[in-house]
Amino acid sequence: MSKDTVTAVRQDGLRYQSKIGGSPFLGSGHTRSCFKCGKHRAPASLQSIRLLGRNEVVCKPNCKTLP
Repeated sequence: MSKDTVTAVRQDGLRYQSKIGGSPFLGSGHTRSCFKCGKHRAPASLQSIRLLGRNEVVCKPNCKTLP
């Protein structure tokens, strides 16, 4: 998800950013974020658990084992 960002200071002292267009989510676009680690994954690599009285999706089998 890291895209190249160029930052420069103009002559009047203001800073601006120019970013490359496009979506950081490559592939089919069908992703959801893990409730614990926040990374976006395909629905097949997530599992639903009951957490804090709600059903939330988390990484399957856990966040540390997936790249």
